[in-house]
Amino acid sequence: MAADVALSQALAYARDLKNLYEVSRAREEETVRAHDKLRAAYQQSLVYAIDLKKTHRPGLARRLALEAGLATREAEVIAQSGLLHDLGKIGVPERILRKPGPLTEEEWSVMRRHPLTGAQIVAPLEFFSDGALIVRHHHEREDGSGYPDGLSGETIPLGARVVAVADVYDALTSDRPYRRGLTHAAALERLAAEAGRTLDSRLTRLFTDMLADAPPGQPVRD
Repeated sequence: MAADVALSQALAYARDLKNLYEVSRAREEETVRAHDKLRAAYQQSLVYAIDLKKTHRPGLARRLALEAGLATREAEVIAQSGLLHDLGKIGVPERILRKPGPLTEEEWSVMRRHPLTGAQIVAPLEFFSDGALIVRHHHEREDGSGYPDGLSGETIPLGARVVAVADVYDALTSDRPYRRGLTHAAALERLAAEAGRTLDSRLTRLFTDMLADAPPGQPVRD
């Protein structure tokens, strides 16, 4: 009888040890997965930071805002939004961001979420409420073909329309995994072709005139 009790206790102890071991292994695996995710997010953030250093978009957005007659404070908010507008891409997998070929519809679905993600990141900053709207809507298009909300024309916040023009120019003149960047002149021609269709026609005209007088990298008047 005593032997049976001892055996039962030993088996119960063994089961407890096994359960503890399995829980411990599960926690270790979860820790490893969390570490891998953090490392991937860190690497992606570094890539994004490098991209930000390379771009002149914030300065162009500020210049365009001033050319459009906006006050200095509004122009600064737009410039800051131009700097942060793609912040939501830290939530997009690197394999999609750096894919050398066309994205699949599923990949585009992931990519199109980045304005919402970026807006959610900056939304808690009460002083940056206007900037959050710009971040959310910088991919809206004049003809309603943009995202995330399919806004069109003047229903798109003015700051978002300003950032969109500067962003498209920057994208056209930057190298991408799937193509080389266009020349300054070729990019301005493409912008002119999009005026009134995907981009605000007045802002596009102001932008092309502004860069015709002083292309990026040359001194400009404020």
